[in-house]
Amino acid sequence: MPTEENENILYLIILLLIMPFTDKQMFEAIETNGDVKDCFEKITVACRELKSKTGCPNDDVDRFLEFTIGKWSD
Repeated sequence: MPTEENENILYLIILLLIMPFTDKQMFEAIETNGDVKDCFEKITVACRELKSKTGCPNDDVDRFLEFTIGKWSD
């Protein structure tokens, strides 16, 4: 629980910085932008292939994606 009156505001600001797009906006972009849709489909196929070939659970695939964030450009 927040211990200070302004603590909720800080949480809100942090959430806005972390997730600038809503799920609805992301799905709209996937459906309306061919390049975004193509990339989304490739990532989905890659995740399914990873799970199929390694037998790892969905949580491990999710964790792998979280780990990969920000490392794709290196």
